[in-house]
Amino acid sequence: MTEWTRERAIEIANAAGHVPLDLSLGVPAEPPPTWCRARESRTAAAYPASRGTLALRIAATGYLLRQYGITISADAVAASTGSKEFISTAPLFLRDVLAPTTRDTVLIPALGYPAYEVGARLAGLRAYRIPTDMNFRLRLDRLPDAVAARALCLWVNSPANPSGIVEALGPVVGWARERGVLVLSDEAYADMTWCDAPRTVLEHGDTGVLAVHSMSKRSNAPGLRVGFYAGDPAIVADLVTRRRAAGFMASADAQAEASMLLDDDAHAQALRLVNERRLQDLLSALAAHDLPCAAPEGGLFAWLATPNGDGVDFARYAAERAGLIVAAGQQYGPAGRRHVRIAANQDVDAIVPRLGLLESDYWDRTTSSD
Repeated sequence: MTEWTRERAIEIANAAGHVPLDLSLGVPAEPPPTWCRARESRTAAAYPASRGTLALRIAATGYLLRQYGITISADAVAASTGSKEFISTAPLFLRDVLAPTTRDTVLIPALGYPAYEVGARLAGLRAYRIPTDMNFRLRLDRLPDAVAARALCLWVNSPANPSGIVEALGPVVGWARERGVLVLSDEAYADMTWCDAPRTVLEHGDTGVLAVHSMSKRSNAPGLRVGFYAGDPAIVADLVTRRRAAGFMASADAQAEASMLLDDDAHAQALRLVNERRLQDLLSALAAHDLPCAAPEGGLFAWLATPNGDGVDFARYAAERAGLIVAAGQQYGPAGRRHVRIAANQDVDAIVPRLGLLESDYWDRTTSSD
């Protein structure tokens, strides 16, 4: 079977005569902020700071202090060209940063962002999916000792994409430190924690940990391609050197805009309120159309168990019958095959008519095939 992708779903929707309504991406439908646009750069003749401009790094430390109460030196912060880039390349550089080592395994959530596995493969390392409980929470106690002994680093994502669960980060850090495993905490959705105050792995100290942050989610600015990572100062310094040699650097203008966004909480809070409202409206609309879904503890997604237990089939049908583009759960790991991820990135008035189209024959078809 051809691998299921968002592009395939859009092709199916177009072929069926629909204007696709894309609920597969975790990006609100509105355009990004424009008030932070940097003036025309006067530094085009110079390379931008690979480590990140001082203004960006100071803005990041200010954000961490205001949001999480964490005080960290600007020297323990560095820029990336978006968090996805950092996630996909971190294991490649960490092999050298943590050398000498015979460890060859990257621990990733059983259900998680595909870039975690991509990064392990790019580095020539083995990706091993951490066992979870029935609610998709990490169960490090179920990880074989032989696997833990080979682990170079561990990815944790809280709130998690796609399930929306919020992990207890303290026990993860404790487990990893006992075994000499670096913790990489993907905190892209931390500002969208609904069940509690936002949390960061840095609350548990910076030794052996890195927190990774994105402008895409907090500020709805994916086009900037700027993120930052912060934590263990020695590891940050080594990564900066290696990433600079490889040519990873965000543009000067993008860094200037990101600095302004990190310094401003008002736009982020306004976006958070919109996301929260849209998520609640989406959950209510799904329930009203016989698609009940538990409210996530955080994040931007409804994690829906499909009526017939086949996420790809549901995603294909939603595209063909209603022009709805949703993400098949198996894209996030084999554990997600029975689910689809639906992003609350549109107002519910645009979604409800499409859900109504699904009711006409899908339930009868799935029931008769059981």
